[in-house]
Amino acid sequence: MAKLLVVDDEKELVDLIRLLLEKDGHEVISAHSGTEALEVLSRQTPSMILLDVTMPDMDGYTLVSNLQSDDATRDIPVIVLTGREGLRETFELFSNVVGFVLKPFDVKDLRARVQTSLEKAAAR
Repeated sequence: MAKLLVVDDEKELVDLIRLLLEKDGHEVISAHSGTEALEVLSRQTPSMILLDVTMPDMDGYTLVSNLQSDDATRDIPVIVLTGREGLRETFELFSNVVGFVLKPFDVKDLRARVQTSLEKAAAR
């Protein structure tokens, strides 16, 4: 299946998401900050990124901006994980943001959102 990068400073949440998505056959790599995510992306190219908004050292908005400005990462689809519904409009300005999942999330919804987004990305 797909290689997915999960970026969230909550290690327990990353472990949960890893468990769920590996059950679906995906390879899951992780980063716990925006800076760490950029380091991972310099070595690997995932099929999709699941990204928390609120993180130390670099928030999700800044990370998405960096991804958008780099030819190597500009087209990687991003699903934003957030506890704040009001951020949707802000992130919809980025062409690589393909979805939002509100925290706390329903497991089935997260898995379905990832699958649907991967299918849409493959059809492009």
